[in-house]
Amino acid sequence: MLLQKQPYKMVHFYSRASFAIGLVLGAILALYVSNWTLSDGNSPLQEKPPLEPYVDWFQKRGLNRTVVLWDEMRYTNKSLYTEADYLFDNIRILCIVLVRSPNNLVAVNATWARGCNSLKPILLPSRTSIMPSKQDKALSSWVLLCKMLHETDPEPFDWVLVVKDTSFLILENFRHYVAPLDSEKYHYLGHAVQFWGTVYNSGNPGYALSKGALRAFQGSMRSNECIENSYRNKEDFYLGKALSQLNITPVSTVDEEGLSTFHPYTWYHVFFPGESYYKTSVFPVKCCSRRSIAFQAIEGSRMYTFQYLFYKLQIFKSGQCGNRPFKDSESEDKVWKDFLRSQNVYEYNISSEQYYKLWEKLVNDPNSFASSMKKEELFDYD
Repeated sequence: MLLQKQPYKMVHFYSRASFAIGLVLGAILALYVSNWTLSDGNSPLQEKPPLEPYVDWFQKRGLNRTVVLWDEMRYTNKSLYTEADYLFDNIRILCIVLVRSPNNLVAVNATWARGCNSLKPILLPSRTSIMPSKQDKALSSWVLLCKMLHETDPEPFDWVLVVKDTSFLILENFRHYVAPLDSEKYHYLGHAVQFWGTVYNSGNPGYALSKGALRAFQGSMRSNECIENSYRNKEDFYLGKALSQLNITPVSTVDEEGLSTFHPYTWYHVFFPGESYYKTSVFPVKCCSRRSIAFQAIEGSRMYTFQYLFYKLQIFKSGQCGNRPFKDSESEDKVWKDFLRSQNVYEYNISSEQYYKLWEKLVNDPNSFASSMKKEELFDYD
């Protein structure tokens, strides 16, 4: 996929000849840089990293897979080692979560963060105060993140994910995406945007650093330098700026079909974006990959909903273990005759109305049932 480049502004052409020459030179230059754009005037920004297909990576490791039905996974006691289990064990992820809402942190821990090999929260000052107040620069999100990145030992992990407490990640898809990448090399993944002349990955969906990129960052500046030149809470911007000085720049994170995987908005706004939503995006945005990695959930309650939809809700298409009709050993005729006998009725030739009245004596009407429920609430069963 070619990059979307800003059109060149051509002014002060005093003759058609000079215009034609400029047009030809512009076309040659466009062909020359068709796969590149510039970031901060330093290193070229790749549209997409050289990515070995996941299938090839899987086969090179001598692995084989067998399809297992949901029916078998849920209703048998077989010990199964899934592909997701293998990726979890072999692609180790540290999740750093920027926390402003304790409730959201609880939801994160209970939902998508189960896929992290380790989790470190950064507790940020809440924004509940209505009146403006002087902010302590040492408590800004950038300074706290910068110090944590310096304090983190890269060796136990292959990747570090930095995520806000309003985001939801599907870590199985992230591992699938990064599996062919060498984490010892420099990789900086996310949704690339541009601000103040710096290209960086937006913090809204979260962003990822490979082990190699983290090592380079730690070696480039001392921990006490984190507080210098920081401005409020643009931790994603300052990290991107620091990495760009090391020639570590964002790349396009679309899938093999050219569809976006890191989404900086909620699903509703991903599906129905406003005209200015992707105005600062560096690479073309096209919705939406079947292996999407990250998006905004905003509230903890929504995270539980997504967790249910992604990991609990199952569609059974076939199977012989649990997905089969109940076999009743008694015939239907015997069931209703037994019921009549239990009501001391031995004449089986009765009308449907008579049969209904027998049941009516046993079951309360809706009003009586509601009244009984209210009375039940008065009792303390503890």
